[in-house]
Amino acid sequence: MTEPTPYCTPWSLHFESDGTEEYAVVRDAEGRVLAESSTFWIPQQGDPTPAALAAIRLMAAAPRLMEALHDLLAETVDMDLKYGIGLSEGEEDAREMALSAIAAVTGEDA
Repeated sequence: MTEPTPYCTPWSLHFESDGTEEYAVVRDAEGRVLAESSTFWIPQQGDPTPAALAAIRLMAAAPRLMEALHDLLAETVDMDLKYGIGLSEGEEDAREMALSAIAAVTGEDA
């Protein structure tokens, strides 16, 4: 995105320990804690990923996902609409899902 956002990005993911188990922390660009996970064991190769770890990874990646979603819309279906190219039913559905997700993030979701 070229315009500034209120999210103080980029966000980063850090792993810390309570002495027996690990937990993850998402920090904003100024180092402020945005979210902390519950404790979990860091999985070894082949082990399933704990739900807390999967969720906090998603949180940390959220600003990049949002930027990618905006760019993807702008460069594909929105460009088609701008030039009068109709969208398939699948493209229309995907566009509505993307716009709904963006609205939920920006607080414009009703």
